[in-house]
Formats: sequence, C-alpha cells, structure tokens
Amino acid sequence: MKKRIFIAINLPEKLKEKLAEGQKEIDGSFAYFFGFSPIKWTKKDNLHVTLFFVGYLEINDLTQVFDIVEGVANKTGIFDLKFKNIDYAPKGKMPPKMVWVNGERSAELGSLQKNLEAALLEHSNLNLETENNGFTPHITLGRIVQWQWARIEPEEIPEMNKDFFQMARIGSIEVMESELKKGGAEYTILKSFSLKQ
Repeated sequence: MKKRIFIAINLPEKLKEKLAEGQKEIDGSFAYFFGFSPIKWTKKDNLHVTLFFVGYLEINDLTQVFDIVEGVANKTGIFDLKFKNIDYAPKGKMPPKMVWVNGERSAELGSLQKNLEAALLEHSNLNLETENNGFTPHITLGRIVQWQWARIEPEEIPEMNKDFFQMARIGSIEVMESELKKGGAEYTILKSFSLKQ
C-alpha cells in the first residue's frame, strides 16, 4: 500500500493559534457581508510549510527518504522563518484557489529547500519528479470553494492583503503523510529530524 508523502516544516503552537485567529476573522467578515464563507479552512493542527512534495511511495521506500532527509537536516542550522501577509493565491489570478500566508524566502530557507530537493531527486532510486514552478514559502490557511465564490459579485470581493508579521524559530523538519478523506486531508508526522544546533 502506497503512502502520500511530503516534507514539511511544522509550526509552533503559538503561531498556529494566531493563524487560527486570522482564519476566524476572515471567515466572520465573509459571513457578515454575504451570510456564508466560500473558504474551507485548514485545521489548526494541519498548518505547515511544505518544502517538497514527494508523492506516492511504497512503505519500503520510506527508509531511503528518511535517510536522505536526515542527511540534509544534519547539515542545516536552526533558522528563523518570517511571515509577512495573508492574501489570495495564486497572486493576481481570479478566481483565487486559496488563502495563504506569504513567508519570506531567506537564504537559510532557500538553501534548505534547494538542498532537500536536490538530494531527493539526485540521490534516490525513487524516480521522483518536481513541478519546477519555484519554491514559494507559504502556509495554506484555506481553499476557495469555487461554486460558493461564484455567488459573490466581482466588485464585492473583499480585499485580502492583510499584514501578518510573525516569526518562528525552526529547529526541525518532518517527513509527513497526507491521507485524503471526505472531511479533508489528514496529516501525520512519520519522522522528525532536528536541525544542527
């Protein structure tokens, strides 16, 4: 049986609480003006930053992924991850597909993601592929329900670009499993790897 695998940065509980507050505020503003919210919100415990989507793997292949991720983590120092605003995504496209928090791509974060992607693609026998769209650090707060969004007149679409200046100290990266269920995706940490002190 295959597992749907990705590599991620999990977030401190205090930051998740602030993100959940942001979700409630946005949800309430839609409900106040339109009587409904067209956004299916990510559960608080599922909030994360994806570094690399691996795809579907056989259980036997997980050990190799663990070894690769551990090798990258051992060469990566602890760093600060900064966030700046909440906005619709993709930027400038209508209708949007998501509401997300934009992160800043620091040298440390960019290096971690690049090294992780290179190691997984070059040093494994897993035949992984990447979409190669470039890495944009973000947290997906919610996904737009398109049929509900279509009920809102274009001129009535609320502005979304909200400041969200927060910072998180990142000390580990995780190999995660995503299970797609009726109520939405459920994420499980399979293994966590500490970054270099």
